[in-house]
Amino acid sequence: MKAIWSLLGAALLPLALAQGVPSDWPDPFKMQFPRLQPAVIQPTRVQLSNGLTVLLVEDRSLPFVSGRIYLQAGSIYEPDDKVGLSGLFASVMRTGGAGERDPGAVDEILETLAASVSVSSDTLFTSVAFNTLSENLDQVLEIWADVLIRPRFAQERLELEKGRALEAIRRRNDQPTQIAVREFLRRIQEGHPAGRVSSAASVGSITREDLLAFHQRFFKPNRAVLAISGDFNTQEMVARLERVLRDWRPGEVSLPSFAPPSPKPAIYFVQKETNQSVIYMGNPTVTAFAPGYSELDLASRVLGDGFNSRLFLEVRTKRGLAYATGGAQTQGFGWPGFFYGASISRVDKTVEVIELMLGQFRDLRERPVSPEELELFRNNILNAEVFRFTSKQAVAERIARTQMLGLPADYYERYIQQIQAATPADLQRVMQQFVRPEEFVIVVVGDQRQFDKPLSSLGRVVEVPLE
Repeated sequence: MKAIWSLLGAALLPLALAQGVPSDWPDPFKMQFPRLQPAVIQPTRVQLSNGLTVLLVEDRSLPFVSGRIYLQAGSIYEPDDKVGLSGLFASVMRTGGAGERDPGAVDEILETLAASVSVSSDTLFTSVAFNTLSENLDQVLEIWADVLIRPRFAQERLELEKGRALEAIRRRNDQPTQIAVREFLRRIQEGHPAGRVSSAASVGSITREDLLAFHQRFFKPNRAVLAISGDFNTQEMVARLERVLRDWRPGEVSLPSFAPPSPKPAIYFVQKETNQSVIYMGNPTVTAFAPGYSELDLASRVLGDGFNSRLFLEVRTKRGLAYATGGAQTQGFGWPGFFYGASISRVDKTVEVIELMLGQFRDLRERPVSPEELELFRNNILNAEVFRFTSKQAVAERIARTQMLGLPADYYERYIQQIQAATPADLQRVMQQFVRPEEFVIVVVGDQRQFDKPLSSLGRVVEVPLE
């Protein structure tokens, strides 16, 4: 902000000298502004006769309706020999036809109506969404319900998506950054399904029957939450949903439990002929919003969030050794997230960059941050709060995920309160408690022939062959 005012001052200085600055103008560097307080949105919560929880937010400002349903059907629930199934499942669920409509008919109707139905999956959830003009709501709801409840998983579409997945596997060693991310996630989440990596064998073995079984196992209305917003009357929308989802029956869903990750600290090295080295390092810490998470998140901002972070200033700005660098504390739901740093560095300075990065982690453990530094990154978090309210649908979806994750309704308010109350001593305490550089998983992808020193000078090295 001071830089902006300096530029404005330079531009307006001749005018100010000529006309004089009014004596009652405030000093721009001393001006204070209250935090924006977004309006609180509380969806109407309804439970349908089949057990489905629905969160509804009326919004008559535009003639659109949007909805998204969340189900606990993520990649961690794939069989060990079918890794990659959930991604194929989501793609073919949408593209493989639904109900009485073949794939081409579904696409044609949605294109004609300028509407969309989409399916996506991640580690924990599969979601099925729709967007439509309110005048076409009934038609689009019927297609959405068919995709949700009666997917056809057309064999030819499955073969097409398997081909794409196999090609992606064939090419996934082309980019050093992709290799580093994959190997880091695999090593730091070792022993947990989140650390598994698909292979040509696992993807090639997936059949249409596997997709049908996955759908049958996890898609139950009593284990789902639907968030919907837009131009509708709530009572009429509930009646619509009861009608289109009348054949969707509740049932039991047995979710397996998993032991937490058990990474093995080491330097995992992947030989790749390249002019840059990609470096990731870190260790598991705590689950999201558990005690210590808020302070760790704030400490990770100091370490690696943006141009003013310590990694950026030390490794890139002062020494010019990295093309990009940063870090974060990840969210973990059901198993711990991890505190990490990353750099894309000059290959001939690889070991020096690793040592500098480790030094920044250790410094956060050994010395409290300054009050000014803490306040800068605290304000970055607090000022971003307004972006949680970009749309009513975004709010409804966030509340739906909160319920699915079993978080308390006021989890974010507690997080903000903890960020506001955090002190330099708090950040040092959680760094010492949870971040252990001597136990880091370190992944390095690069050309060891160009390294400044052997990686073995830093500790035990495990060479990882490219698969």
